[in-house]
Amino acid sequence: MKLGIFCNFSHRSVGGSEIVLKEISERLVKQFNYEVAVYSYSVHSSFSENGVKYVPCKRGYGLIAQINENDHIFVYSDSFWGWDTIVEKIDRIDCEVSVALVGAYHMQSHPKTLDLLKKNIDRFNLITHSSITPDYKWCIDNGLPVEVIPNGVNLEEFRQNTIDFREKYNIKEKYVILNVGNFFYGKGFELLPQICRRISTFMQDFIILQVSNVVKYPYDKIFFERTKKQSKGMNIRFFRDLPREDVIAAFKNADTFLFTSKKEVAPLVILEARVAETPWLSMDVGNLEEQKGGMVLKNKNKDHKGYKIVDDILLGKFAANVGNIVRNKRINKDLTCECQQDIKKSDWENIVPLYDKVFSNEV
Repeated sequence: MKLGIFCNFSHRSVGGSEIVLKEISERLVKQFNYEVAVYSYSVHSSFSENGVKYVPCKRGYGLIAQINENDHIFVYSDSFWGWDTIVEKIDRIDCEVSVALVGAYHMQSHPKTLDLLKKNIDRFNLITHSSITPDYKWCIDNGLPVEVIPNGVNLEEFRQNTIDFREKYNIKEKYVILNVGNFFYGKGFELLPQICRRISTFMQDFIILQVSNVVKYPYDKIFFERTKKQSKGMNIRFFRDLPREDVIAAFKNADTFLFTSKKEVAPLVILEARVAETPWLSMDVGNLEEQKGGMVLKNKNKDHKGYKIVDDILLGKFAANVGNIVRNKRINKDLTCECQQDIKKSDWENIVPLYDKVFSNEV
């Protein structure tokens, strides 16, 4: 089968969705003999790697022509910049379309696109990463058929990693609090210095590590520089564009993973923390209430777009629970053990066959 994957960001850009698509595409090539081409707006000249072709994505009728080069296409997120074109021009598309909704944020605010999708739903396969996420509920409320395919993680990638992150980067503090994520809107990085300040009132020998990549996103540099400025004088250290193996080592060497995102679907970093046996702390965003090995802070306060509103009380809970996770041996041991519960089910080896069934019309 010739499969085209259409997305805004892909390898060699680095982020959660990029890793997801890299794992899916390479495993479909290796395990199921697919011909896979990734059409991406972050790619500026074509290249091939591990059997997968990467192609600059076009717009308008050029996009339709690229789509029709394939037997099936997989769109990652309805926030893909060509999604409206696909839905509007479905009569010009010769193949079936699968889409991972990843929140369905775009169609929730574009009723015209939703109406067109409903009229032609027999041409689309809808996928969500969990049955407790808002996009799944949105599908049910709109009478749309949907398949659940969880996010995955490469267990072997973590288990083979033996890098001592603390030694390599000269980290001397007793407790390492890790945050990993790129500087997109709503990721809550501005909370890090506020949480750090509160932790400092009862604990001294700690450091917060923030790991991110430079991305071609207009506000990346603005958000990054603002957070660094707000963190001045605090024990927060920023890393940009680390090799993948060092990011994995950071997960494995951390005492806790602090997730500050205000809106999510099925964040990959939580699975990565679990594989690394690193207890995590987060608000109740996305599908985290079904994840093991962490603490979930309930927060019903949201703005009109669904982003969590964080007040002083919640910041205090973040700080206090970081202290509980890293200093309370019983809590730490219990959460570390929970991290590994059913984690093998999340190995990409078990997840990618579910995509093959959808693309092959076996479901």
